[in-house]
Amino acid sequence: MLQKYKNQIQEADMILIGIGRELSAQKLIPMDSEEVRNYYKNQGMKRYETLLEQEADPERDKMLEVYYRNYLLSVDHVPYFDELEEALAGKNYFVISSNRDNLLYKSNLKSDRIVVPCGTGEFFQCSKPCEHRIYPALVGTKDLVAYYEKTGQYDTLQCPKCGREMVFNIRNKETAGSYLEEGYLQLWGRYTKWLQGTINRKVLILELGEGFELPDIFKWPFEKIAFYNQKAHLIRVHENLYQITEELKDKAESIAINSMDFLTMKEEK
Repeated sequence: MLQKYKNQIQEADMILIGIGRELSAQKLIPMDSEEVRNYYKNQGMKRYETLLEQEADPERDKMLEVYYRNYLLSVDHVPYFDELEEALAGKNYFVISSNRDNLLYKSNLKSDRIVVPCGTGEFFQCSKPCEHRIYPALVGTKDLVAYYEKTGQYDTLQCPKCGREMVFNIRNKETAGSYLEEGYLQLWGRYTKWLQGTINRKVLILELGEGFELPDIFKWPFEKIAFYNQKAHLIRVHENLYQITEELKDKAESIAINSMDFLTMKEEK
């Protein structure tokens, strides 16, 4: 269905895209998906299957996240955003996501035009930050997976400075007070500067799969832009939460469909 809006994309001066939970890694490639399972099976690693079969407990859940993040960091390319990238070719766009994964950075979208304020899982940080420093995660996840495969024992990484446990640089309820923002601040600065350039420009706003998990990231800001910019048009796509407020009825449209279907479903002739 994205192709139906290709003319609007081409006619816009700037395109602002929000990516929500319907297009998150947990929805597109769940922990128990064949893609993740086969990745470890093909490497002769057997303990991931065992973890999936075990009852939930804190240690098991932490190790599953390590395996899952290691998979997401190791993948070279994901195809989920290929149609979107093709539609945006040659256009002035920016993408913001409320998800906590790195899938967008594994697509062909321009990495310097993507910002993920809640973290991507690409870094570790001190669990009780002793300094404002983050560390690349892939080497660490590979080591932790290898150790678990060899011993069946869960291990952790320690902060080089204070010795506390390292955790993924992800913002959630548990880490809201300790989350280090260094991983996205540079791109956030570029994003806010880009937004300043949308004033009095023909802007197409495409909101994909955002519910009410984190509406302050872009759902409410998008509505504000659409309301005040007379040349802006908002398209809201969500399987259930697609509704548009009354004050935006002439500035926006809603599409009641899952965002992945919106990106990939071909229009019937």
